[in-house]
Amino acid sequence: MAARLLFWLSLCGFTASNPRADFLDRLNITARKSTAYDELFADGHRAYRDEKWSEAIELFEKAIADYRNEKQVKIHCRLRCRERFQASSSHNTISDFELNYYRYTIYSQKCSQQCREKYLGKRTKVSVTVRDSFEKRLPYGYLQFAYYKAGRAVEAARAAYTCTEAQPQDKAMADNIKIYKKMPGVTESGIFSLEPTLHQESYFNAARLYEEEQWSDAIQGFEQALEEYYTAYDNCKIMCEEEREKNKILSRAGLFGVHVDILECRNGCPDKLREVKGIFVRNYLARHYNYLQMAYFKVGKLWDAAGCAASYLLLDPDDDTMIDNLRYFKGELGDQSLKITARKMAKVYMDEADFDDSDTWFHDGGDDEPREEEVKLEDLVEGEEAYTVEKLWGLGPIKKEPPVENPNDVVNFERYKGSKILMTEADLNGTWRVAVDGMATEEECKMLIKLAEKTATLGDGYDQRNKDEKPFSFTEKETFSGVTILSASKAARRKEVPLEEVELYFNLSDKVRQFTEDYFQLDTPLYFSYSHLVCRTSLMDPRDPDPGFHLSHPIHSDNCLLNLDGLGSCPKRSPAYTWRDFSALLYLNGDFKGGEFLFANPDDSVQAKLKPECGRAVAFSAGLENLHGVAGIREGRRCALALWFTLRQKHDEQLRKVAWETLQMAKEEKRLTELPLFKPEVAAHSEL
Repeated sequence: MAARLLFWLSLCGFTASNPRADFLDRLNITARKSTAYDELFADGHRAYRDEKWSEAIELFEKAIADYRNEKQVKIHCRLRCRERFQASSSHNTISDFELNYYRYTIYSQKCSQQCREKYLGKRTKVSVTVRDSFEKRLPYGYLQFAYYKAGRAVEAARAAYTCTEAQPQDKAMADNIKIYKKMPGVTESGIFSLEPTLHQESYFNAARLYEEEQWSDAIQGFEQALEEYYTAYDNCKIMCEEEREKNKILSRAGLFGVHVDILECRNGCPDKLREVKGIFVRNYLARHYNYLQMAYFKVGKLWDAAGCAASYLLLDPDDDTMIDNLRYFKGELGDQSLKITARKMAKVYMDEADFDDSDTWFHDGGDDEPREEEVKLEDLVEGEEAYTVEKLWGLGPIKKEPPVENPNDVVNFERYKGSKILMTEADLNGTWRVAVDGMATEEECKMLIKLAEKTATLGDGYDQRNKDEKPFSFTEKETFSGVTILSASKAARRKEVPLEEVELYFNLSDKVRQFTEDYFQLDTPLYFSYSHLVCRTSLMDPRDPDPGFHLSHPIHSDNCLLNLDGLGSCPKRSPAYTWRDFSALLYLNGDFKGGEFLFANPDDSVQAKLKPECGRAVAFSAGLENLHGVAGIREGRRCALALWFTLRQKHDEQLRKVAWETLQMAKEEKRLTELPLFKPEVAAHSEL
């Protein structure tokens, strides 16, 4: 950890410093003739090939350090030269913009070259192939194996992890990390990147503080992340000026090409900065302002919150939820709302950054396309509808228009092939309810029942509610057992159940969630609130000629307390799961007596009945309008996948996420059994 802190401090010393300060001079770096990283890397290759692991490690480490140092020197020199030119330009009499820019182009090349030589000495150009390899962190692939051969497993794991950050598709290197984790002394917390991306690290740390509702610390974290992001963005742009060196800039033909190269390079900076472990995160910068506007709201700073909302809308002007938020802030701020404006850096960023990859305005040929009329923030938030804080804190992102006009046509989608609507709202005598057949096959039903037989726990999910401390059941005439999605995943990792059964648990539950979302044409996505594979088994004597009627599950609502304040009342307050918005059940069998699903009135009178069968599902909204229960099971066992959903993203089932990660680890461990350690071959990188 000390090594990590040292690296962070040295890096932060540059990125967070004032660009006017000559940080290299402060570090007492003087002119010297040094060996360039391409030469060090070539020497490291030879030592690696000869299996001289300690020598290879030393050379690879020096090569990586020199590459980082050269890059920092280039950024520093170009920033300093730009500032010197700006200072001198304030006194010259050249008013022609184009002529002044050409003058800067020539000056910048000569000035930055002299500056680089001061700190690095005279160097020959490194080939594009080698430079790109360092940019993609390929040297860490060799370094990790050299560390391993030298008996330094922890450092090997860190080097491999650093490599996969830039090359997430490299399965062999990812497998190596799994192998390293099994070695003595290697822990999960001890594996980290040797080249962390500061603004991303700050962003995710701040997001964690936000989820913990540490609002002030989250604000400070996101503000730091924004500062680091804009610093990285400015550094990316300034490094694009290196593209000038690929052209003969003083030739008439080359001058135009120079500026095209720079513009294209700068156009790619936003994409570079939003790439996290190989994935391009949508609205990466905008997310900072989304978190910030809510954190500022939570600490009562509405003015700051409004400014962040306005900044977000500059980056994503079509977000209806943020438009609602800004409308709310305007209403709360009253007359002051006329002064709400986006932050300065967000404005500058939008003026410079071009996010449309299809733009061809700087290429030869083609007429200029007219730009769309700019939308003012005031126009986005006009309207008479009243908005409350609930608009700020709850629903997920707004979805597009429903894919079908008639909800019954949803079963024609490929993902629901073989399904058919069994009963609609009219058939079930209510609203926001539907029954559908064919959501699972006989084989799939049998697989989940087997999973329940092997892993279900009596009373699971309901603690020990009975006073006599027996496993919980809704009625003494039945046993109740269940298995959560996490306990199923853990059982798979312990090799107690097949991976395929647990994966089916995930797939079928998500299929039902997607169907519920599609059928009811929701304008925001559904998230899992809780998932439970449950079985009820009758304890009644099948020979009893008159067993009488009982309820396997009493009539209730899934998000309010039925009849608490009188018949027909259903207040949404604790201990009710007030955030649940929709529910669904996927039945796995029908070979039992009784056990019908019931829609009912507050006085327990029945509105509609549904007989369970394998693959049959019922979905409904979770409020007072859909009171429901289960008729008692007179003989046999009844199994079903019980699912509850929410529209509120903050209540997304964390248990399910952990379960998914556990299942993936189980699959990886199975695949990694006796898998040999991957060793990069020098021959495969002969071009280096």
